[in-house]
Parts: sequence; structure tokens; C-alpha cells
Amino acid sequence: MGLVTLTTNFGARDPSAAALKGVLYQLCPGITLVDLAHQLPPDDLMESALYLAGAIPYFPAGTIHLVNINPGPAPIVVSVAGQYVVCPDNGVLTVLADAHPIEAIHAIAPPESGAQPSGQIFYGREVFAPAVARLVNGEAPAALGDPLEAMVRLHLPRPSETTDQWIKGEVIHVDDFGNLVTNIHRSLLEGIQPVKISIGGFSVGGLSHSFNDVPVGSPLALYQAGGYLQLAYRGDRADKRLRAGRGAAVKVVIA
Repeated sequence: MGLVTLTTNFGARDPSAAALKGVLYQLCPGITLVDLAHQLPPDDLMESALYLAGAIPYFPAGTIHLVNINPGPAPIVVSVAGQYVVCPDNGVLTVLADAHPIEAIHAIAPPESGAQPSGQIFYGREVFAPAVARLVNGEAPAALGDPLEAMVRLHLPRPSETTDQWIKGEVIHVDDFGNLVTNIHRSLLEGIQPVKISIGGFSVGGLSHSFNDVPVGSPLALYQAGGYLQLAYRGDRADKRLRAGRGAAVKVVIA
């Protein structure tokens, strides 16, 4: 049976995640369910987009990902990296789509029944889970709804200046450890060894391969799981030590 992952904004004490699993076990007994993440913030789609881009590519072909992050009236199934993502069309796959070509996008037709007496639809249980079950049971994405030419994209700021001597970007996310994730992707530095990386006039040196490359209490720069350059502090929070957050300017000298 299929491998299905769950990524939601449900709370740890909220029964919604458990109910979602119950529906999936009923519709396709024997599936393997993997919790990727819960409690992701519904009002910060960039964090979820970065998270999914850093996780999905490492799963085997054929994996089905159910993403219930701030769902709305436009559910879709996206074929990407040999896998399927059932999610709302709200931009949550923006970063993943930048790194991996989208193979197909299909709308998910609304359920014929299952809405609550109030008319409310619980997308995770009543739309996403049944769609996932149909994929697990062998149906093609095209059977779920009409093809779409494009999906919603978040505004992902691009590096503001790129020359043969430097790249100027900015911080787009601060993770749970205080690491500063920038909008400078490793593809821009392919085959290049940065000489100096700085933020707000403070130099963090060149590019490191791991946290062990620097002593405890020292800053460093390295790539995060999704391939974006991040500034960190070994044993401490970079956002506090560097006094920086979203929008902070970052410069990579490559001359």
C-alpha cells in the first residue's frame, strides 16, 4: 500500500490530526502514515513552503503528501518530483516548484456529500483525505478533477543584485533555532566559493559545510535543507546575536 505523509497546522491537543488519520485508515486500510509536521503557522505560508521544499524531495517516488495548511475553496493535486501533493492552492508549494519542475496540476472536485449541517467543509477530512485515498487506490490525478495550467505562487523576493563579484539578497525566514534563511539559493553559487558573507555589515566568514566547522559561539553560513543559504551561530541563535530578522540585507562576495 501507499506511503502517505501529513503536514498540517493542527495543534498537538487538537483532535483534527487524529481524525484525519482515522479517515485515511478507513478509506485505505494498510497504508503507511508519516507525520511530517503539525502546528505549522497558518498565517506564515513562507515557513510552510520552505519546510515542504526541504522535506518532500527526500521521499521515494510515488509518495503522496497531504498538506492541510490554511485550506480554502481551491484544493489541488500536484505531481512533482515523481510524487503527489494534495494541498490548497495558496502558494504553499512555491519554493518546491522553484527547485523541481511541476509535472501536472489538477483541481480536486468538491465532495458530493460530507459537508456539515452548517454547510462547512472540513477540507482535511472531507476533501484531502478522500482524494489521497483515491490516489493510493490507483486512480490517476486526472480522475480527481480538471487540469490546471498554473497554481498560486507566493511572492518570493529574488536577490536584489547579482554581479560577477557579489550577490545581494535578504533574510526571508527565521527558523525555530534562530537561523536566518536567505533568498540566495545554492544554484546561484554553483561552482563558486564565496570569499565573505555578511549581514548588516557583520562578517560571518565564508561558506561552511557543517556546524562543526566553527568553534562554539561563532557565526557561520551554510545551506539549509531546501538549498537556501542560511546564517547561523553554533550553540546560539543567529537572530539574537546578529540582531537581524526578515528583510535584513545579506551580501555574498564571490570575487
